[in-house]
Amino acid sequence: MRCFKPLCTIAMSLTMLSACTTGPSKHANEGVGPVSVEARNNLASNNPEGLVKVGEGFERAGDYAGALALYEQALAAAPDLVSAKIALARVLIPLGKASIAIAQLKTLLEQHPDSREVRAEYVEALIANGQYVDASEAFAPLLGAGAARPEMLDLAGRLAFVGGEKEAARQYFDLGLQQNPIQGDLLNHLALSYAIDGEFETAVAILKKAMDRPEAQLSAQKSLASIYALSGQKDAALHIARGAMTTEEANSLRSFFELLPKLNAQEQAEALMFDRIPKSALERLKRP
Repeated sequence: MRCFKPLCTIAMSLTMLSACTTGPSKHANEGVGPVSVEARNNLASNNPEGLVKVGEGFERAGDYAGALALYEQALAAAPDLVSAKIALARVLIPLGKASIAIAQLKTLLEQHPDSREVRAEYVEALIANGQYVDASEAFAPLLGAGAARPEMLDLAGRLAFVGGEKEAARQYFDLGLQQNPIQGDLLNHLALSYAIDGEFETAVAILKKAMDRPEAQLSAQKSLASIYALSGQKDAALHIARGAMTTEEANSLRSFFELLPKLNAQEQAEALMFDRIPKSALERLKRP
């Protein structure tokens, strides 16, 4: 068959484009940070799981681009490696691609419905994207039949509270406290749930239980500072915060303490239960 030059040129271009868009390769051409290209390729060939572990170190250090490169190479080397798929989706969140991460983890969960690790990462991705109701529904199977640990009940309570189910939230907190009456996070979040409702005396009384325990005292003081900020007492909040952290750290919270009473109850719940202020709230407060 005769080949006309323009058509041959197009065909060659498409072939080259396809080769360039096939995705990450098992064999890298450059190192990532202190990890040489030889080390990368050796791990990819002999221990892809080890490459994921190295990537997790980059992720913990805040080098998300470096972690992504290593996760992609691990997955290219072992396409069925679940840990690489989880890690790759997880690191997309701080890179501003939460919706893609959620889609990938949802598909992975459909493939591995009994994997607690996949489900937990899926829940975290939904939380990071502000999808609290979806996160609560996805998290429910992890609670089990009365076998949930206090930290799991704490997360269930926070999700329920941000989702508007206040009584259910406090029931989760209470269940967790039945297992461990001095669990700091549970006491803090239970107290904050009352403070957001304007029941400041109840909130402070709950926090006192945590402040009486040396191991929970600092986090309780931070929660107490937030409670004072919620009530509009910014100066008192800063004074309390300075007793729980360095002056520089406390002063960095000044804007947060000023912002808290200006938020509505839903926004306050997100801020205090998940350290996340919705963009819509910030945009609203910027308007004259």
